[in-house]
Amino acid sequence: MDFVQQCFDITKKLLQTLNEMTESNRDEKIEAVEVLMEERQQLFSHIQHPFSEAEMELGKEIMKLNQVIDTKMNLVQVEIKRDMNNLNKKKSGVKKYTNPYESLQFDGMFYDKKK
Repeated sequence: MDFVQQCFDITKKLLQTLNEMTESNRDEKIEAVEVLMEERQQLFSHIQHPFSEAEMELGKEIMKLNQVIDTKMNLVQVEIKRDMNNLNKKKSGVKKYTNPYESLQFDGMFYDKKK
């Protein structure tokens, strides 16, 4: 039960870290999440059958927490993608502002109809 309990504790820490994540501290929290995920992955390899009733209950709780963690991690991923898109828009806006004639295309022709 020791490994299952440790895995449960790390899963709770992981969820707590994701709940505390804000835009200002996102980088530090992502690093903390990566460390916790690595620790939990190593514990998964040590967990073996047969399980006691208490371990089965902890396993069910871990599964419930994993669903919440997956949802929160997907939201973080969407936020990061949105920030990257905004950054790319800002870069292209600044580029167009500094050189507005760079993107003009000259593949058309002008016909003078006057005689």
